[in-house]
Amino acid sequence: MSVLAAKMGERPALKLSGGEAVSYKELDSQSNRLAKVLRNSGLRYRDVLGIVHDKSSICYAAMIAALKLGAAYVNIDDQNPAPRLTHIFESARPKIVIGRDLNESVRFCASSCGALPIDVSDVAFQKELGQSDDSEVSEMELVTGEDPAYIMYTSGSTGVPKGALISHANVLNFGAWVGSRFGIRSDDVFTNLNPMYFDNSVFDFYGALLNGAALAPVTRKTLANGSELMHQIEDASCSVWFSVPSLLIYLMTMKLLQPNRLATVRSFVFGGEGYPKAELRKLYAAFGSRSRLINVYGPTECTCICSAWDVRREDLVDEGLVTLGPIAENFSAIVLDDSREVPSGSVGELCLLGPQVGLGYANDSERTSIAFPLNPLNVRWPERMYRTGDLVRLGDDGRRLDFIGRKDNQIKHMGYRIELEEIEAALNRIGGVLQSAVVHKSSKQGQKMIVAYVSVDAPLDEAHLREQMEQLLPAYMIPQRFDIRASLPKNANGKIDKIALLDAM
Repeated sequence: MSVLAAKMGERPALKLSGGEAVSYKELDSQSNRLAKVLRNSGLRYRDVLGIVHDKSSICYAAMIAALKLGAAYVNIDDQNPAPRLTHIFESARPKIVIGRDLNESVRFCASSCGALPIDVSDVAFQKELGQSDDSEVSEMELVTGEDPAYIMYTSGSTGVPKGALISHANVLNFGAWVGSRFGIRSDDVFTNLNPMYFDNSVFDFYGALLNGAALAPVTRKTLANGSELMHQIEDASCSVWFSVPSLLIYLMTMKLLQPNRLATVRSFVFGGEGYPKAELRKLYAAFGSRSRLINVYGPTECTCICSAWDVRREDLVDEGLVTLGPIAENFSAIVLDDSREVPSGSVGELCLLGPQVGLGYANDSERTSIAFPLNPLNVRWPERMYRTGDLVRLGDDGRRLDFIGRKDNQIKHMGYRIELEEIEAALNRIGGVLQSAVVHKSSKQGQKMIVAYVSVDAPLDEAHLREQMEQLLPAYMIPQRFDIRASLPKNANGKIDKIALLDAM
């Protein structure tokens, strides 16, 4: 960051709402001063800094400050239900938690795990920050590519989230690839629509700031108002848009996203879930003649994105999903059926290798050993890989990949990666629930939705279930429909028959 700050100087790093800009020089200076304060407060090399990120400049500076100190950061959603928030704190083990107006849940979790809470609106903190000098911190000399840079939490199949641990080398490699693959220029402005605790934000933050471009942060409040969102993106002259397809579909449905809008956007990047071609055709018709439409794919455990495909007119003539294309040039990948490589044209599990494969899961050696095994095809030296759980068809060229489905019950919904078992685990904690099964299915209108089938031994209604679930899971994991029954169908093995439920209306 310091090298870029010296090079970019007064060019904007952040373009905040209302026309306020923060230059590379200012952001670097703020991160140096904040690093001194955090160090004085006890943050050390290889510690973890928790950030309740409100997309203010000091929160971005906190991410950079942690990197300079050799500490990893974890961006925390303070709206998480208490059990989920507690698990994240217990797993990440932050030394310090910083944010503005920290709520009671965050303070309780910090206290429970011995973390120091720092409120950036506190007068004493502001005074110390103002008195701190902006010279570089000496800890930067200790940092290596193998050191953890950040932890990103994602849904877990055991009913609890897991924290993907990503290194400095992962991040630097990713930033270089984004700059090359997406043709990033120093005059580009990235939308920062994605929440900072969501892995798509990695593309926003590192894709922009490691390539000398600017970032236009969009807050949760603005994101909820489509009209305000469009005006902010236009006011910031954004040129690189990245979001889940759901947001683009919503804006087009509301007639806010029209060909005469977003004149400066030259690349619409979307990923995190499938983009139905019927809807993608509308986006292509509106913007395909003047902007690149890029479908991206990648797991949290592998630094956000590992493939990108420029959508062409011929990609939209049939139904289904657009191809994932080939894996990035600085990656390698194999498609396996158990431990055997599948031939071209066949389906198997995508396994990723190379410099964007993360370090594993934070403080969870058991799940790390399962998800990050050695490559069974490499008998010459030990080579770690990541088993994505995604089933793909390997193209005849041996490179192109088409997404087929999930090996397990993991889904992408509204851009979030979700383990259906985590939702079932929450349902099964509700009194009166005997069994539950959660499926991801299409409505009559073709929209994907999460449906929960529940068998009960007490008079429970949907309103009660929904209220209880809101205490256990974030909003994006709450099922859109609840089907309450006396019993759930079983297959020949006596297990809940999810195939039958998928067919049920």
